[in-house]
Amino acid sequence: MALTNVDNQIDITGKMCPYTLIDTRDALKGMKAGEVLEVLVDFEPAAMVTIPNFCAKKGYPFQTIPDGDNRWRLRIERGTE
Repeated sequence: MALTNVDNQIDITGKMCPYTLIDTRDALKGMKAGEVLEVLVDFEPAAMVTIPNFCAKKGYPFQTIPDGDNRWRLRIERGTE
């Protein structure tokens, strides 16, 4: 499923774990179910492991989109809890 409509965006480039996950989690808390958060990130462990694992545990659909050298756009759909 392609998550194309973005409702909110945060830029966490330059940040490392655990701050990447904390900022992402906090942004999602302020969103409604079904809304999509786009996260701009340049820290590979966060883009490829930490944030995807968080989404999988929460059951949030997500996409990881390469955006140049060592940059990714993660799109996360806020689920219900």
